[in-house]
Amino acid sequence: MKAITVLLLLLCNTIAYAQECDCRKKFDSVQVYLRKNYVGFIDKVTPASQQAYLTMVGKLQLQAATIKGATHCLLLVNRYLRFFKDQHLALHIGYTPVKEKITLPPPQLSQLQQQPITAVAGIYQADSLYKIALVKNARGLRSYAAVVLESAVPDWQPGDVIFELAASGGDKFDVISYQHHRVDFDTVTINKQRDGLSVMGWQRAGTHRPAPLQEAPAFEDVPAAAFFFRQMNDSTGYLRISSFDAAEYYLADSVLNANDEYLRKNTNLVIDVRGSGPGADKLTERLRPLLYTQPVRIIGADFYATPDNIKSWSHLLDEQAGKLPEEYVEQLRNLIHQGDGLQGRLVSMGPDENMILPSPLPVPAKIGIIINGRNSSTTEQFLLEATQSKKVKVFGMPSMGALDYANVNVVKFTGPDFSIDYPVTRSRRVPAGQGIDNKGIQPEVKLDFYHPGWMASVVKSL
Repeated sequence: MKAITVLLLLLCNTIAYAQECDCRKKFDSVQVYLRKNYVGFIDKVTPASQQAYLTMVGKLQLQAATIKGATHCLLLVNRYLRFFKDQHLALHIGYTPVKEKITLPPPQLSQLQQQPITAVAGIYQADSLYKIALVKNARGLRSYAAVVLESAVPDWQPGDVIFELAASGGDKFDVISYQHHRVDFDTVTINKQRDGLSVMGWQRAGTHRPAPLQEAPAFEDVPAAAFFFRQMNDSTGYLRISSFDAAEYYLADSVLNANDEYLRKNTNLVIDVRGSGPGADKLTERLRPLLYTQPVRIIGADFYATPDNIKSWSHLLDEQAGKLPEEYVEQLRNLIHQGDGLQGRLVSMGPDENMILPSPLPVPAKIGIIINGRNSSTTEQFLLEATQSKKVKVFGMPSMGALDYANVNVVKFTGPDFSIDYPVTRSRRVPAGQGIDNKGIQPEVKLDFYHPGWMASVVKSL
């Protein structure tokens, strides 16, 4: 049953939900829908947090009543989603924004050039591509507009608004970017200590931007391959795994097969999974014999049974007919339909398991796993299993922390077109107080990847 559940991590269910083009109604339709169907709501809006939630919703509803433009309306939706701090809860905008033009008179440009470096307004540049005037220009939620002055990109002409800043409290701003001819949201902090625009590539005109720091490579001659094995010394091997994606499994499998003799004779093995995120569990199963020392506890998940979620998953299972084994599909269908007629009940997707393999392999005797902040989802599931091995020591930086709520449905809205990803299953680690979202999996030994000697310290510490 677990295998089916993990396979479904790769799939998205979609349901359409049409609404009038009215910001207050649109905002309310989003929050009502998610309150009924988003599995994280039951944990994130509790008696302790309910007042903060209601205050946030009330504030956004008041703002929505005054908003006319679709983009600023969706910014309010995005602010609502951010309350839950769930990286599987995401907004996707499906329309192309209309360009806005602003003409800036010469006296205003002259004044902007004289702004102190600590001010938000001023003249900025992005390498040799753009020169812009960031000017105070209140409109809707907008506080500042970035108006193109010069552009080496033909699609952007003087007078075009390429991004906006919307104040969100104190020195924090939401960025509404149109640079790639779509609507993208981000957040920045701008104060004396931190210039978030610089981090995004926008520098004060005439200032020098220092070259960004580069992580030191694991080796001087790192191959471009996503998967490879290297013998580091007489007793230590290195295995690079850059993805757990099912589509790339055959590449990883071929590397493992080609180097099986070396993997099983080295006393020490370093497995580098930096940057790997979502995927499927096939590669985890392939690696288990190398890692195993004792029974591994695998915690299951529960499905949030609502009519919308059941309908969406039933549609998904119909689409998977002939693609997944029939008995798997039927078993999963029976589990989902345990929730028929229920609204907001958690239905078990299968029991917790103790995974037991034959006797542990004598070698490798020590395994170091290297992780970083881009590890998420399936890779974090691999790490939860791996860290139960007595052979394993984890090095690097905390993982992303995006695993507790999974199996994403997609609800679509129209007028304008946008969709929201939301998870419908919750790991039973959450009620047990073992959740990792927004915390990540912590390494036993932290590494500074900008220090050239970090790989040597891993080998030395095994």
